[in-house]
Amino acid sequence: MTATLTIDQSGQIALPEPLLRVFGLAPGVRIRAEVTPGRIEIVKDIPVATEAMLSPSGRLVLAPTGLQMDVGSAVREEREALANRALRK
Repeated sequence: MTATLTIDQSGQIALPEPLLRVFGLAPGVRIRAEVTPGRIEIVKDIPVATEAMLSPSGRLVLAPTGLQMDVGSAVREEREALANRALRK
């Protein structure tokens, strides 16, 4: 999908409703502008899982992203991380 956008007097860009719908955007959703020479790409700002995103019980908590992932690999990686943390204690 391609859309032509216009910058208003205050320097803001309004995204058309069809573009918001296709991209899954709503008020409050964070996006990021990635700038390369001659190009600006708008992407969803998907947080990267870090230790700061652990629950009080030490379990990894991820926000839903709607992206497909290999759940088996994610569970194996989490189990290995938990085992490694337990060995360090």
